[in-house]
Amino acid sequence: MASSRRLLAVFAVLAVVFLAGAGVAGAARPAPAGGGGEEAAAYLVVDPAAVVEKARETVEMLMARLPAGPSPRGPGH
Repeated sequence: MASSRRLLAVFAVLAVVFLAGAGVAGAARPAPAGGGGEEAAAYLVVDPAAVVEKARETVEMLMARLPAGPSPRGPGH
């Protein structure tokens, strides 16, 4: 009976330590300098044509890296 209470106490202490440590770690990251607002909203404005062009360039680059011709190990490899 005493060992089960001791085990329960150890788990309770560990839970408190872990929960207290999680709060400290969240506060360790600094807040943004500007705090958002209109300046942050300006970064969210994206030209759809620019996104399509960037995607096209990326696909072309990846396709160029693929080896030409069939696989020497056969289909499915």
